[in-house]
Amino acid sequence: MNALAILKQRIKATPLAIPYIAAVNTFGKRRHSQSDEAAVLGRIISALGQVPKIFIEFGFSGWEFNCIALAQDRSWQGLLIDGDAYNATIARTIYHRGIEAKQLWITLDTLDHVIRYAAGREVGVLSIDVDGNDYWFAKHLMPLRPAILCVEVNVSMGLRPLTVPYDPAFDRTKKHQSWEYYGASLTAMHHLCRESGYSLVAMSGNGVNAFFVRGDLLTSALRVLDPQEAQRPKIYPNGSIAPTERFWEGIKNMPFVDVSA
Repeated sequence: MNALAILKQRIKATPLAIPYIAAVNTFGKRRHSQSDEAAVLGRIISALGQVPKIFIEFGFSGWEFNCIALAQDRSWQGLLIDGDAYNATIARTIYHRGIEAKQLWITLDTLDHVIRYAAGREVGVLSIDVDGNDYWFAKHLMPLRPAILCVEVNVSMGLRPLTVPYDPAFDRTKKHQSWEYYGASLTAMHHLCRESGYSLVAMSGNGVNAFFVRGDLLTSALRVLDPQEAQRPKIYPNGSIAPTERFWEGIKNMPFVDVSA
């Protein structure tokens, strides 16, 4: 960790955190998605034409999340949820009043907050990236019927139709020393979404996030994909490719749920 990163971590732990956030925002800190997720979402929204301008995203960083371009557009409203109080503080400081940011540890029980937020609204985008119970949260929230679902997948599971079992206290840093035991495969997510009337239409450039569109909204501008053609290697920010087969060898004896069974 370089000196600037260390300084930022120390500031975040002090009462200077809020002034620091405001100062950085004033000088135009770059805000972006992890890979090209914001651009992919933009293309899908353009292809669909009319999309309800409500998004919900949980598992986010104040400076980096999938719906960040929507959060900066005052015509959109959104709900951001993360277990880290600092991320929620950043979002409340930076984004307009139509964006609600909340610190909350997400479980199937606390998802009631998301359901209450969505009550009486049509959701345009639902984005899930929690490095753990992603499959179970997506399944629980399918009745919201978002126009677009963006969900993280675990490439280390390959094309096996697997997810980790639900655990309300899931923490990937404690489940396995590799940190590669989490979430669900693209095939598992595709199985869930297809059964719920959604089609796979895109993957992020780094191979981490899958994008699904509700079937009644599909247009000829979007090509429906299957997991075999959509799956791609996981690419780290430095451009290196994750050794997914080696990761699988390390986690293959851990507990899994076969969602196709």
